[in-house]
Amino acid sequence: MLEVNLNAGFLIAQALGRHMREHKLRGRMLFVTSLHAESPRNLPHYSASKAGQTMVMKELARALGPSGIRINAIAPGAVPGAGFKGSPALVAKIALGRVARPADIAPMAVAILSERFGAYMTGSTVVVDGGLALYNWLEASS
Repeated sequence: MLEVNLNAGFLIAQALGRHMREHKLRGRMLFVTSLHAESPRNLPHYSASKAGQTMVMKELARALGPSGIRINAIAPGAVPGAGFKGSPALVAKIALGRVARPADIAPMAVAILSERFGAYMTGSTVVVDGGLALYNWLEASS
């Protein structure tokens, strides 16, 4: 989990950032993180990897910002795929009452990466989760 979510993202972003600085290229990077980065969700290895990824994004944004390189993250909510469907119990905890579709997430990713909407953003995480983060995962289920 740490190799894929944390180390791989760091190494790729570090190499890309180095290349961009050496060639005086301005640009942007986008990490895909998770709600798990901000609060415990009963998956400690995944949560730790995503929290680390978020901090890598912030550190790189700070280091590369002066070179005109913007780095941000997007934290999608529950998106079905790769065997995950989203149980009725989970859906009941989402304020908007449904799991996300890729079409719910992609426009925000494009906006963050765009110069029109994201030109003055760096080191930020945008949550696109239908209100799932509003649910307190640690409180007892009713």
